[in-house]
Amino acid sequence: MTNRKFSFKATSLLVVLAVFLSTFCAVLPVSAAARGAWAPNTAYAVNDTVTYSGSTYTCRQAHTSLVGWEPPIVPALWEKGGSGTTPPTTPPTNPSVTKPSEVPSHIWTYAVNADNKFGKGGDFALLLSAVIKKESSFGAGLPGSPSAGDGLMQVEPNTRNAYLSQFSSKFGRAYNHSSEQDQVYLGALILNEKIVKFGNIYNGLLHYNGGDYWYPGATDSYGRPILANQYADAVYATYKGYGGKN
Repeated sequence: MTNRKFSFKATSLLVVLAVFLSTFCAVLPVSAAARGAWAPNTAYAVNDTVTYSGSTYTCRQAHTSLVGWEPPIVPALWEKGGSGTTPPTTPPTNPSVTKPSEVPSHIWTYAVNADNKFGKGGDFALLLSAVIKKESSFGAGLPGSPSAGDGLMQVEPNTRNAYLSQFSSKFGRAYNHSSEQDQVYLGALILNEKIVKFGNIYNGLLHYNGGDYWYPGATDSYGRPILANQYADAVYATYKGYGGKN
């Protein structure tokens, strides 16, 4: 009988201790992981901290770093300073959007499907629709056009080839250029990358059109000005006219 009482008391104490420890651990703040010097091709989690050019940066979004995504260049991914113990504020998303009246139903379906793949909550579908309008007039401008082969979002062959591996990783299959849905998926993949890399939608549009190294006054190989700012102005105005929130 004594042994049973002792066993019962010991078990009770262990249960109380386990509950205390689990409760105590649950309320402990998640510490930032100090990752040392920033490096490309490295997976970073939210709240990780790195050093770069003598400054400390806190990761705002989980990602794998790339050359050209250094912390000072990509404020959407890195916040200068901070201990990493405060989660970044999640930007608001539009959970429900209505198809703009001028957007054809099949184009809207492609855009919404892409939005869902990237978990954007609807607003990205408005932006993609605005890009498709500018690039190909919702597909109506493609027949007979010299650039008809570049598809709804006018992604040129060299650019397509550069993103084939990322497309396969994101969607779990090979890219099919004859599929209009895949044309939109690929354009969405590229545009989303530019928005993340350059900090906001407008800058993302600038570099979707002008390339990563575009700058005001840039020219193409023929010496013609690359008017990415005019492109971004037009697309962004359409997007806002559709009810875009960002």
